[in-house]
Amino acid sequence: MWKLILIAFLLLIGTAIVVQAQDETCPAIVEQALQPISELCNPLDRNSACYGASMVESATFAEPPAPDFFAKPGDRSELALLREIRPRPLDEATGNFGVAVLNVQANLPGTLPGQGVIFLLVGDARLRNEVPQNSSQETPFQSFYFLPGVGRSNCYEAEPMLTIQTPGSISVTINLNGVETEMSPGTLLTITPTVCTIHRGNIVQGAGDDRAALLANQTVDIRIEPTGRIVVNNLRDISEREYQRGLQVQETINALAAANGWTEQFITPPRAFDQEPGGGSSGGCDVQHTVAAGETLHRIAQRYNTSVAGIAEANQLASPRLIYAGQTLCIPNVDSGFVPLPAGQ
Repeated sequence: MWKLILIAFLLLIGTAIVVQAQDETCPAIVEQALQPISELCNPLDRNSACYGASMVESATFAEPPAPDFFAKPGDRSELALLREIRPRPLDEATGNFGVAVLNVQANLPGTLPGQGVIFLLVGDARLRNEVPQNSSQETPFQSFYFLPGVGRSNCYEAEPMLTIQTPGSISVTINLNGVETEMSPGTLLTITPTVCTIHRGNIVQGAGDDRAALLANQTVDIRIEPTGRIVVNNLRDISEREYQRGLQVQETINALAAANGWTEQFITPPRAFDQEPGGGSSGGCDVQHTVAAGETLHRIAQRYNTSVAGIAEANQLASPRLIYAGQTLCIPNVDSGFVPLPAGQ
């Protein structure tokens, strides 16, 4: 009997070690993918894209593209040739994580030579150019759609994400997912399937009574529909985890800036941090789960062997039947036993 208990205990310890190793693997892969960007993308000319880390897919206006077009880390392309660019999600088995960098002129007179608006695109995130080829009015990707794929990783660091940094000397106006967006000099923002965070500067969207502004160290919880329309859920202050994500991308962009002779920029920490919905920064979640298309809370609770009501409560859901693809959920009490909703609820 004691031997059986000892074996079970050792198996449990082994399982915990494997889970911990997997948890550490994801951030390490992401970090390793970001580190060489400054070397791979030096020099990065204006109105060009750089293939940063495997794998990155692209679509061109000319079909079919050349067999070796934008095919490996360090490859470049003129933005005018690209209709779409899409890094691929984390693959822990191969250690691959897609990263791409764009330097967009966006009609910026008076900026430093070569430096425009920097886009850092990572994970299962698609950037679609909405500027017609050979347009004389707009620079490629001055109007674009950010369309993250359905979440394929439970790792926070590997979420699909678009980072935008504007030069420190001039305001920029771009069309983001169908909405004209004015960005102050030196703005840094990150957009994932669930949040849009302003790490520095500010953005303004709309006009008149519909005019809305986001300031430094503020976040809006969002949902991006399949059409690309961004639905805003609420405005709050930045969380500590979102702040740390901003520091990571700023470090990557600063390394790229130093390599290319541009001015580096920095983030000022907030006076206090807010909490993410579902307790994302509180450390109370066993797992962060990104909802896939067609999933229900019942099925998710079965997968993690926990309570449907517990997940709903941890994420402050108005109804356990109202979740959407791309939403990130805190999953508490994993393997505590599946408990469905009571009949009639």
